[in-house]
Amino acid sequence: MRVLSLEPLSGAAGDMILAALIDLGADPAAITATLQECGLAGVELAFTREKCRHGIMCGYLRVLEHGSDADGHGHDHAHIPGEAHEPGHDHVHTPGENPVHTHDHDHGDGVVHSHDHTHAPGDTQVHGHTHDHGDEHSHPHRDVGAGIPAHVHAHRGLSDILALIHGSSAAARAKARAEKIFRRLAAAEAAIHGVSPDEVHFHEVGAVDSIADIFGICLAMEQLSVDVVYCSGYKIGHGTVRCAHGVMPVPAPATAKLLAGYAVTRLPIMGELTTPTGAAVLTALSEGVLPSQPMTLLGTGYGHGRKEFELMPNVVRALLFEQADSVAGLLTDVVTVISFEVDDMSPEALGYLLERGLAAGALDVSFVAVQMKKNRPGTQVRMLARCEDAQRLATLALRETSTLGVRIHEERRWVLSREAELLQTPWGALRCKRVMRPGGQSELVPEYDSARELAMASGRPLRQIMDTARSWDGTNVSPADGH
Repeated sequence: MRVLSLEPLSGAAGDMILAALIDLGADPAAITATLQECGLAGVELAFTREKCRHGIMCGYLRVLEHGSDADGHGHDHAHIPGEAHEPGHDHVHTPGENPVHTHDHDHGDGVVHSHDHTHAPGDTQVHGHTHDHGDEHSHPHRDVGAGIPAHVHAHRGLSDILALIHGSSAAARAKARAEKIFRRLAAAEAAIHGVSPDEVHFHEVGAVDSIADIFGICLAMEQLSVDVVYCSGYKIGHGTVRCAHGVMPVPAPATAKLLAGYAVTRLPIMGELTTPTGAAVLTALSEGVLPSQPMTLLGTGYGHGRKEFELMPNVVRALLFEQADSVAGLLTDVVTVISFEVDDMSPEALGYLLERGLAAGALDVSFVAVQMKKNRPGTQVRMLARCEDAQRLATLALRETSTLGVRIHEERRWVLSREAELLQTPWGALRCKRVMRPGGQSELVPEYDSARELAMASGRPLRQIMDTARSWDGTNVSPADGH
């Protein structure tokens, strides 16, 4: 199994992560071909290797589009009337306005980039500008969608982007990873602007270069056969990002939302270090910090941003490992354990907590009888959660129980590989998991809820349906969407 460790030395952006993966060995031409095939016909990845001011040979990446200007600055963005654009800085224009305004983006390097945004009469616009650590605003944004002029942005919604991704011939795992990133980014932006994720229309994230960064990262990981991703930590800077309509704090609202619940390090560097795109990629794909275990280092890649920092290199380092044979065949996972004790809650209230916890995304909720102070019998509650869900589930526990505090720690675990399958039984379709045991043996494990529904519908005993699935000879099954 191959393991990827992403290490943001001073922050992360989408183009920096993709540059690190290409520097590690991914083929930019193959990534470009897939991006063009799925609808981004004019896109091209321009990758170079240069020595940074700190003496390290690094990868630098720009997303280009055919017919774009070489510099990429000072370009006009003409917006389609009637569209609402999220996220980042909101620029709202009332009906009847025909403003041409300049957005000054302070990238922390003493340079202010001006972008003129021309709006059609009658527009009511809300624009979201995500500031990428690699200065994504320097990329020329020209959409090549059918019927849209080259100088006009296409402000794609989440469903549009997912349709683009799933319409490609990319591997299923690459598509699933890209969808996870975009859904996480959409959820963060929706929370900031008080709308549902489906109502978010991405501006910068919907632009060609940002889609290329995110989907390109997932395609590169597939080329490198990455099975598990880890991240060494998250970095944020100081100061503000300035625009014509006001000053936004660093980290930007979307970045702050995405990093909520994660341990971050604030570096003494002025400017935005981790961008919303970078935060979305890392938090969506990472399973925690690289565990200490025997692994073989296969290669290293460095992705550099557009800015140079005097304090340290502005790079994301990507390390690719092969796990030792002793753990081959197992998937490694990092989960958060939330635990606490109560001695004044009824069984009904605890049962309700279990239901709410599982519905909110907990992997498991369990109760253990314990002896507490003052000779009181009590209950220890243990919730198992994905790392990104830990804060939300801890808040649920503090709200729904009488405890005054919870303990949280991360645990590494080994889990068996599994796939969802649909078993065609004499009584109907039964959802199962095919579990791969060490040594190459597999077995079918029926889903209880599906077996229960089948038992009630057919009148057969539940145990007969469960036993039939476990003893099935492997025929008459098909892939299925599962848990």
